[in-house]
Amino acid sequence: MRRILLACFGYILAFAAGGGSVVVKSKVFMAEVAVTERETSRGLMYRQNLAKDRCMVLLGEGDALRPLRTWRHLVALDVAWVDQEGRVVELSAHTPPCRSAKAEDCPAHGGAVPSRHLIEFPAGTFKRLGLKKGDRLGWELTLDDGRVMRGGLPLPKSKRK
Repeated sequence: MRRILLACFGYILAFAAGGGSVVVKSKVFMAEVAVTERETSRGLMYRQNLAKDRCMVLLGEGDALRPLRTWRHLVALDVAWVDQEGRVVELSAHTPPCRSAKAEDCPAHGGAVPSRHLIEFPAGTFKRLGLKKGDRLGWELTLDDGRVMRGGLPLPKSKRK
C-alpha cells in the first residue's frame, strides 16, 4: 500500500512545475504551472473538477499560435490566451471536454491570435468576473527550480501568496 501511495505521489509531482497566484479583476486564483512540453500537453487532463479559486498557467516561450484541444479533459474550462503583458488576446468560454478516442479527432479551440501563455479556469469564471478581450491579468509564479516569474499587471502585496 505504501508503495502505491508513493508511486501516486510521484506521478502527481512529475506533472507539477510549481505554483503561485493569478489575479483577474482583483480575484486571486491559486495557480498550477505547466512549463515543459509534456506538462503543457497534459494540462488539466483527467481532472474530475477544478475549484472556483484555481487555475492552470501553461507557459510559452515567445509568441505563437497556441490552439487548445481538450482531449481527455473531463470538465469544461474557460481559457484565456494572454500576451507577455498579461493582456487577454483571445477567450474561449465553456470550452467543452472532448471525449474522442484520438486527440486529432478533437476540435481545436482558440489559437487564432499569437499569444505567449494560456490560462485555464473553471467554466463560468469569465461570465462571473466579466472578463473580456483586452483586459489584463497579473501573475506571480514560482517554478519548480525556484525561479519566480512575474507578469502582466503587478500583484498588490496583499494578493501575493
